[in-house]
Amino acid sequence: MTFGEKRAHHVQMTSGQRSVGVTRRIFGWIALLGCALTLSACGFQLRGASEYAFQRLYISGGGSMGIDISRYIRYGSKGTVVVTEPKEADARLEIVNVQASRTAVSLDANGQAREYEMRSAYTFQLVTPDGRPIIPLTTIRLVRNLPYSDSESTARDAEASLLYRDMQKDAVDQIIRRMEAVKSMPEAKPEE
Repeated sequence: MTFGEKRAHHVQMTSGQRSVGVTRRIFGWIALLGCALTLSACGFQLRGASEYAFQRLYISGGGSMGIDISRYIRYGSKGTVVVTEPKEADARLEIVNVQASRTAVSLDANGQAREYEMRSAYTFQLVTPDGRPIIPLTTIRLVRNLPYSDSESTARDAEASLLYRDMQKDAVDQIIRRMEAVKSMPEAKPEE
C-alpha cells in the first residue's frame, strides 16, 4: 500500500468513525427522550419549591432533626421562613420526642448477635401560635435491619450511625410532606 492509499484509507476510517459518533449521539438523545416520556407518563415530576399554608414557622425540639427541617424550609420553600421566636410564627412545629433503639433479632450458635433491628420513633405536632392543632400529635416509626459481626464491630457501629441518620432523613421527608399537605390554617378564635 502506497502512502497515498494509506492516507485515503485513514480518511475513510475517520469519516466512518464520525458517522458512528453521530449515530451514537442520536440514539443517546432518543433514549433520553424515551426515559423522559416514560417518567412523565407514570406521573413522575421533579419536586419544585414547596408551598405551605403558613408563612412563618417556629421549630422547637428535635436537635439535629430540627436543624434539617429548618434547612429544608429555608432552601426548598416558596416564601416560608423559619423564625427564632414563637411569637413571630404563624405555625409551630413541635418535635416532642425522638427515640432510637437497637435489639438483637438473631443469634449465632454461641449466643452472639448476628443481626440487629434498629428502630426510631419521631413524635411531632404542628400547631397554631395559640396551640390549636393543625397536624395533631403524630408518631413516625421506622425500622432497619443491621447484620452484625464481632470482628467488624467498629465498621458496624459506623454503619448503625449511618442507618440512624438515614432514618432521621426519612422522617424529615415525611414531616415535610405532611406539612405540604396542609392546605389551610384553622380559623382564628373569636375574641371574647
